[in-house]
Amino acid sequence: MFGILRTILAINVVLLHIFNVPALGNYSVSFFFVLSGFLMTYIMHETYTYNLKGFKFFWINRILRLYPIYLIIIFITAIFFLLFPNTILTTHPHLFLPKTISEWGANVTMVYPKILPHKFAPRLSPASWAITNELFFYVLISLGISKTRLRTILWLLISIAYFVGTYLYYDIASYRYGAIPSSSLPFALGACLYWLNKSYPIKVKPIMIFVVFILFNLNAIFCKDLPSVLKEGTIYVNYILAVIMTYALFGVKVSGKVKAIDTYIGNYSYPIYLSHYLIAIVYTLCIGYGVNKTGFKLSFEALIPYFIILGLFSMLLVHLIDKNVTELKNKLKKKL
Repeated sequence: MFGILRTILAINVVLLHIFNVPALGNYSVSFFFVLSGFLMTYIMHETYTYNLKGFKFFWINRILRLYPIYLIIIFITAIFFLLFPNTILTTHPHLFLPKTISEWGANVTMVYPKILPHKFAPRLSPASWAITNELFFYVLISLGISKTRLRTILWLLISIAYFVGTYLYYDIASYRYGAIPSSSLPFALGACLYWLNKSYPIKVKPIMIFVVFILFNLNAIFCKDLPSVLKEGTIYVNYILAVIMTYALFGVKVSGKVKAIDTYIGNYSYPIYLSHYLIAIVYTLCIGYGVNKTGFKLSFEALIPYFIILGLFSMLLVHLIDKNVTELKNKLKKKL
């Protein structure tokens, strides 16, 4: 039951990047990392197992999940840049055409060679920096960093030590959010949650999940108005709320119809997340109502038409690409 949640988190990122709604998008990315830490550990234990065959099928499925939709998005984005090189959205500092082989390589693979991947330029899909962080920890998880309880706890302790070190030696906020090692803590928390759920599975009422989700949003929305020390604390409150909500949602038992709806809506999260800058360019060129003339943001006047276009484009990707990829993945699962 994570599909609807993932799509809501993706929409939060869009609201940050395109409509300048602060904090909620950042906290949603961290939530994604907690969720990934839990789910990747879960499927390695419960589906693939730690052998060569399982490792191979895990990565085949990750590649099929991540790259077909992404490659289409960056191909279309590159075409737009070639045809319309001077759109308003090209004022984004990281959104422009790659010029060198290494830049194209980084964009095609989503492996941006920086400790802070969001500082790498150019990125044809600016939000794809987070996939670099995801891929790094997919590698570690598939190699067994969360294979046992002890390893997972040690991973968590090392991750906590890293955060303590950032306060002691280089107190820069980027190293606690966008840096690859900063993603270790939410991933490790998610992995620890796998072991907690294995020993103490829970069932909760939907109202409790709703309350936690409201607290998550309030924590993100109001953190900007807090003093710096308290604002810093909301980062860790966010991690805790993400763990609690993931724990609770995993224990929810629903009918097959509800589960199918949740899965379908969840299919929109990835195309929404990756394509929202591309759709902002399309919106700017084709409609232009509510475009900020001094930058790459849109005003709230553009909210409804923008999201209609984003939803329609995502629907095309889901039905034309993701549906066929899912069928292929299911065939591979049967082989496994």
